[in-house]
Amino acid sequence: MNTSFRPLPFLNEARAEPVSGVRLQKLRRAAQEARDAFTAGGPVAAVATCDLVTFPFPSLFAFSGGALSPAPYVMMTNRMQVVQYLEDGVTRTLLFNPSDYERGQAAPFFASLKEKYGDFLSDKVMTRRHGTVQSHLTALGLKPEDVDYIAFDHLHVQDVRRWLGGDGEPAYFPRAKLLVQRAEWESVKNLHPLEKVWYVPGGTDGVPEERVVQLDGDTWLGRGAAILSTPGHTMGNMSLAVATDKEVFVVSENGVASECYTPLQSMIPGLRAFAEQMGWEVVLNGNTRESSLEQYSSMVVEKVFAGPSRVEGAFVNFHPSSLLTGSLVAPGLSPTITLPAPNHGDIRPTAAARRAA
Repeated sequence: MNTSFRPLPFLNEARAEPVSGVRLQKLRRAAQEARDAFTAGGPVAAVATCDLVTFPFPSLFAFSGGALSPAPYVMMTNRMQVVQYLEDGVTRTLLFNPSDYERGQAAPFFASLKEKYGDFLSDKVMTRRHGTVQSHLTALGLKPEDVDYIAFDHLHVQDVRRWLGGDGEPAYFPRAKLLVQRAEWESVKNLHPLEKVWYVPGGTDGVPEERVVQLDGDTWLGRGAAILSTPGHTMGNMSLAVATDKEVFVVSENGVASECYTPLQSMIPGLRAFAEQMGWEVVLNGNTRESSLEQYSSMVVEKVFAGPSRVEGAFVNFHPSSLLTGSLVAPGLSPTITLPAPNHGDIRPTAAARRAA
């Protein structure tokens, strides 16, 4: 399988600027230039969005302390994108954020929630399962051998051993390779104490090296599909960009709602006033401390690259991988708007076609 991807142009040069304020200005310009080049390459073949699980997340983190509500938790829905695109004339299938959420509960933060609230409250009241990676692929008509790549915006709460094999466990996806930023892969192997609470212990142990493709920055996967390097939330954070013939979707967990990129449009109590007071253009998903300056700049890149929504032009066409979801247990913390999920074209099986060719 060819993994000699092209870099997206313009952004790397902007990132080389050492002064953070100047770097943000250069990244803003470079993101628009990169977007123009990306969309000129043509649209993706198909993308489908699949809801996996709704789960609690601290309100304090979700909006960097900017929202006003007595609720200690917001509810968020983790989503997977299934993307098909042409790479050198061959149709490839990428799963973006195929979270094994059953094993993800072993991350210390969520394990402590279960210990605090008990199985019934944490699993039945505060969590709602929508479907597994396996069930969604079956519904789309895909088999494990159809999947070429898997990738995550970052490796918080991820255990990839079921998908890729590791620690003596066979791989569910026989052909798939993990696309990951080199900085993220190196980080998960050598976690700092401030990072450990969000990572599944041993979640990457024993994964064969030949199943991992380490990326260095912005990467053009194929027609209509790219990975944006968006460091800050983690040092190897990245975002999915997908171009259709009408719009560009950008997906990550840098923000928990589209309005985090246009906070002056938000109806969430306190959020607009907070952004105005701080002079912030975007409001970070602030559960990590790796580099808030870089995360802010990365969100501006995402904002420019996505562009305005075709459905509601006052909002950015950003789609959180963990989407703020209205709930009775989180009063006042429902999204102002929920944009239609990224869906385009028809997902098709590819493994049989490759064998026939």
